[in-house]
Order: sequence, then structure tokens, then C-alpha cells
Amino acid sequence: MYRYTNHARKRMLSRGISEEEIHNAVENGDLEFTKKDEIGRGTEYTHSFESKENYPRKIMVGWTYDKNDILIMTVYEVKRKSRQI
Repeated sequence: MYRYTNHARKRMLSRGISEEEIHNAVENGDLEFTKKDEIGRGTEYTHSFESKENYPRKIMVGWTYDKNDILIMTVYEVKRKSRQI
């Protein structure tokens, strides 16, 4: 089961990121990095996922395991800079 921190919910709303996109990132995305959580929840994972359904974009999801749940801590969209020729 997925749970969301208040921070993650605020970021989802402000950035227009859906639960479906988050689930896709966690379940099917590429692992970008891991680190030990400073609050003591264990290991944090950050997965990226390129969504092409609504419009092309790449999102990152920071999450950890919380007992039997997946706790989503933050989400954001990776902004790509266009290359200047």
C-alpha cells in the first residue's frame, strides 16, 4: 500500500504529479540513488520515470519502506535544459 507524507502531497498538487505516475516510477522506473534516511526510517530510494502519456516529462520519486507500506516522501519533475547550438 502507498502512503504519502504531507510534504509529498503538497508537491504532487503544486507540480501536477498523479498517484499513477508515482506508482509507475516506483514499480517500473530506474533507480537513481539510495541513501540512509536521516530520520531513521531506513534506506531511502529515488526512482525516475519518463512519462509519455500526457506530455513527455521525467519525474523523480523519493520513497522508503514503512512497515508493510511504501511511504512517498517527495516528488518532483526533472527540468531539462535545451541545448544551445
